[in-house]
Formats: sequence, structure tokens, C-alpha cells
Amino acid sequence: MNDYFDYWKLLAGLGLFLFAMRQLESALKQLSGKRFQLALSHSTKSPLRSVFAGMVTTTIVQSSSLVSLIVLAFVGAGIIPLVNAIGVVLGSNLGTTFTGWVVATLGFKFNLATFIYPMMAVAGLAYGLLKGQWQSFALFVLGLALLLMGLDFMKDSASTLTEQVDISLLSGYPLIVYLLLGTVLTAIIQSSSAVMMLTLSALYAGIIPLPEAAALVIGADLGTTSTVILGSMQGTVAKRRLAMAHVLFNLFVDALAFAALLPLLKLIAILNITDPLYGLVAFHSLFNLFGILLFMPFIKKFAQFLQHWIKTDEQQIELYIHSVPEDVTDAALEALTKETRHLLYLVMHLNLRFLQIDPNKIMTTKTEFSFPKQLLLSSHREHYIAIKKLEGKIINYALKIKIGEESAIKSKSKTDQISHRIDSLMKAIRSGVYSAKSLKDIDENLNSFNIQNNDTLTKYFDQLKASAESFYLVMYTLLNDQNSNALIFEELQALKEKSEDFHHAFAHKIYKKMSGIHLTSLDLSTSLNVNKEMETSEGALIKALELF
Repeated sequence: MNDYFDYWKLLAGLGLFLFAMRQLESALKQLSGKRFQLALSHSTKSPLRSVFAGMVTTTIVQSSSLVSLIVLAFVGAGIIPLVNAIGVVLGSNLGTTFTGWVVATLGFKFNLATFIYPMMAVAGLAYGLLKGQWQSFALFVLGLALLLMGLDFMKDSASTLTEQVDISLLSGYPLIVYLLLGTVLTAIIQSSSAVMMLTLSALYAGIIPLPEAAALVIGADLGTTSTVILGSMQGTVAKRRLAMAHVLFNLFVDALAFAALLPLLKLIAILNITDPLYGLVAFHSLFNLFGILLFMPFIKKFAQFLQHWIKTDEQQIELYIHSVPEDVTDAALEALTKETRHLLYLVMHLNLRFLQIDPNKIMTTKTEFSFPKQLLLSSHREHYIAIKKLEGKIINYALKIKIGEESAIKSKSKTDQISHRIDSLMKAIRSGVYSAKSLKDIDENLNSFNIQNNDTLTKYFDQLKASAESFYLVMYTLLNDQNSNALIFEELQALKEKSEDFHHAFAHKIYKKMSGIHLTSLDLSTSLNVNKEMETSEGALIKALELF
């Protein structure tokens, strides 16, 4: 009966530990907010700074998953480049080893009950009574208390296990067996930290010696790539590249660590680290540190290799929103803004095609967007359908951000500000698509100007095209100007007045021809309709850019 109880206590401790890790991550996501995300964004301006930022932020928040989630969102939103994101991932690998140091220092050197019960009492009551950020902080403390309780269960059950199991049965197996065991265990329970705690508990109880424990830790490090390997091939481009960077780095570092296992342990002995618990966490930190030092000189080439190897999906028209989770609000809002700008770029491109103006003649300014390859040979209708699909995806994404933000524990003013921005972007999208629709409705009329042998009609159409060229040259310049200021609104207002004046004057000119012989009734109607829809289209595009 006693054996049965101890095994269940070990599993209960493991379950508590995993549950506590999830609660800690959930609390940290609520607590970190914009400041943490901005700090991470600002501190990743170069690969070296990115590694340091990844190490420090993961050490502070103790959640490489949280850091990776935010970094992945930043890459997808175009806030930080892939090469710097890889640096953060490398640094976070070293940052996670800090957990082992804390546990080895506190978890096995003090009576955990001294900390657990007061923490659970205060945090549990605070979580039930408080609101907002204080409630999130209470959840963090409660998660920490549960984590320590789970560790205490594992430590106690491992200690009693030594009295019931002949430890000599475990000796004699080669180190590769322990490495594989660590890999499989981590792949099953999906937490290298939990395997690290189990290994520390077994080492503390004398169940396994230090070299075998070190092999287990290498296996745990390798096991974290199991989910990434399976999921990376199905994910978005940014996710696949970053995930593959993590996989390849871990494979390389863990293979070197296993090959140099005994020399590294001798180095630790030379450093006069005699306590096996400290020796194990020092080993974990050292091989990750050496791996980063070896990788750093090649990090840019590594990023270029990944970009060349894992190419963008040519069937995917969206550039940003597919790569950024909606719950990372600031990065998601940045992705939404950039995707809206991308849609307006595609609308302008389509409008120029409708007007039979070469887009390359107007869109000469360098931009971050490249025209989707699948639309290069598309018809006007296919191009328009692609924009409508993108509109649907963007609005769906925007609504998810809005719903998530409204349900989150945040200040009302902050939520209202984000909600207002999302509403403006959704209106900008609708206005942009309406601009394209206005020209789609007269596409047949525009084509008819080219097939009719009427010099007067051709002359009038050339006047419309010349005006449109001038209009889109200004609009494209303003779209590329990312410094939103009052001058842009003044230019848009001036452009709106110029467009209205031209089309009103053009309509008046057409009406004067009613008594002449140059235009038939059908030609007159077509010209007036084209003029009106072009004015509507230009007005809708100006409105879209104002809202944007």
C-alpha cells in the first residue's frame, strides 16, 4: 500500500508542477503587457543584443514559451527581423536554466512547507478578493506555490523510492540510454523543466549519479524539439523558420554536449562545484552557453539559410496577420495595421489595372510589399476576389483582437483606445474595397473605350486617365509615408478637392456636347457613368487613407 501511495505522490507532484507552469505562464501574459513587449522589441536591434534580451527576459519571466510566443508575433508583424528573433530564442535557452539554479538552491536546501503554505494562503485569498493586475499577480504567486508543492511531492517520493528500489539495477546502462529516456519523457509530458525537476529529485535521493543525470538533462533539452518538429511543417512561414531554428540549434548543441559530457563535468569539478545538484544545473547552463558562443558568428548566415530553405507560400496573399496570434495585442495590432496598408496597396494596383494604366509606371517608390506571384497573370476579376478574401480574413482577425481585448483584465481607457483603432482600420478596409468595386462595376465600359473607333471618346478617356495617373502618384506616395501627421490630412483634403473639381468640370464638358454630333446618347451615358464612378472610387480611396 505504501509503494502504491509513493508512486501516486510522484505523479501528483509532476501533475501539480505542470499545472503550476501553465498558471505561471497565464499570469505572466496578463502581467507582462505592453511594457514588457516594448522592452523586448527595443532590446532586439542586433543579434548580440537579441541573445542577451532572450536570456534576461526568460530569466525574469521564467517562461521560454511566453517569450517565444511574443517573439514569433513580432517576427510575423515585421517588428523584428528573423535573425534577431533567432538570437532571442538562443538566449531563452540559456535563460530557462535559471529555474534549475533556483530550485537547486531553494527547493532542496530549505523546508518548502515554510514557503508554500503562507504563499498559498495569501495568494489564494488575494485572487478571490482582488481585481485587475493585483489578481494576476496573486495568480502568479499561487502558481509559484503550487510549483513548489509539486516539487516537494516529487522530492519526497524520490527519497522513499530509494528505500524500495535496488539502485544497482540502474547502473551499467550506457549514457545514451539516459539521453533517450530524457528525450522520450520530455516528448511525453511536454516540459523540459519538469524533467529537470525529476532529475534533480532523483540525483538528490541518490537514485542516479551525476553523469547519468547530465545525460538525462541533455535528452530533456533535445525532447523539447519533438512538438516543434511535428508542428513546424504545418505552420506559417515565420513560425516554421523560427521553429526550425530552435530545432537545429538544439540538435547541434545537444550532440556536442553529449560528446563532451565527461570533459564538461571535469571542468565543473575544476571550478570546485562539489554539490551534485549545483553540478547538474551548472552543466545545463554551460553547454547552452557554449552552444550560443559557437552559433553567434554564424547567426546571420543561419537566418539566410532558413529563409532560402523555407520559402513563402505563394498561395497565401496575407503577409502579416497569419503569423501573429491575436492575443499578443500590441504585435497583433501592428500586424493588422500593416496588413491594412498591404490591402490598400493591392487595391491601388487593381484600380490602375482597371484604368488601363501600367502600375509599374505609378508604383516606382520602394516599398516592403511585393505583388503576389499568383496574381501576376490573374484577371481583373480574380484580383478583385483575392482582395475580397483578404478583406474577410483581416476583419475576422480584427474582431478576434477586439473580443480578446474586451475580455482581458485591462483599463477601460486602454481598451477603448485599441477598440477605436481597430474600428478605424476596419472602416479603412471597407472604403478601400469599395474603391475597387466602383471601378469593377465599370470595367466593361472602360474596355469599350479601346474598341470603339471614336476619336472624341478616346480623347475624353485619355483626359480621365491623365487625371487618374496624377491622382494615384500622390496617393501612392502618401500610402508609403508611414509618419502619420497633420500634413498628410491636408494633402488628402487638397487631393479630394482637386478630384471633385476635375470630375465636375469633366461632366460639365460632356453635357455641353449633348447638342453636338460627336457623341451618341449611349456614348454620353457611358462617359458620364465612368466619370462618376471614377470620382466615387477616388473619394473612397481618400477616405480609406484618412481612416488608416
